[in-house]
Amino acid sequence: MAPRGLKKILKDTVPAKLGKHNNWTCFKDANGRVLHGLTTGLKARVFSDGAEPRHGGGRNGWRGAGGGRARGTAIASQVCRLVNRGKTRPAKGQYTLTKLVLAALAEHKLEPICSERGVCLPSHRLGTAIDLLCYEETTAQLVVVELKTGYHGDKNACAVSNGRACKMRSPISKAPDSTLNRHMAQLAITRELFAREGETLRKLNTIGVSSEVGGALLYVDDTNTQLYPLHQWWTDRSARLLSALRF
Repeated sequence: MAPRGLKKILKDTVPAKLGKHNNWTCFKDANGRVLHGLTTGLKARVFSDGAEPRHGGGRNGWRGAGGGRARGTAIASQVCRLVNRGKTRPAKGQYTLTKLVLAALAEHKLEPICSERGVCLPSHRLGTAIDLLCYEETTAQLVVVELKTGYHGDKNACAVSNGRACKMRSPISKAPDSTLNRHMAQLAITRELFAREGETLRKLNTIGVSSEVGGALLYVDDTNTQLYPLHQWWTDRSARLLSALRF
């Protein structure tokens, strides 16, 4: 069980919050400055220009153009509400994928503490949200979990240009530009942003939470869940990836 006071510390130390700018939603730092989004930065600076592999549309009432995206948004919103209210057990009235998300976290002994917590690096004008921030009791660590729903098929399939599989751009130019690697890059940077919150981690230490921060990528679809721990290869390169996204 997570130590008492953990959720309050995470709430009180949020460095970036959602706001409005010219009628669109964005993250802003503590001084109200507009921050660039992580996904936009990765597409512009790190991912290749190849055509992304397709992973099928939405199912169970979410078919048609944009069905998969609509379903993903609905699941993420419901998971966020439940986790932030402390209701983390599968129950009636939840989407099937929401139940699978909560069950998968319990199976891997990851206790969800909060969802959609903002993180940022003002010097880089970069901000994003942690999908799920979980507590792992055996290591007393917080684990940043990136949640992806509805990705059917081969996650190692690469973006393609002129009939050839693409690689990422510097500083990970040797990595294939696959669906899995795109999501791992997103997770690695999100975790790095949280791990740089020195004052937050010092406060967490006072209630017994480790300064080490883990990461995991959780895929959930209609038939299966898969959890990929963040490999050390990505952790070792996360600082350089972050530097590439400086705006």
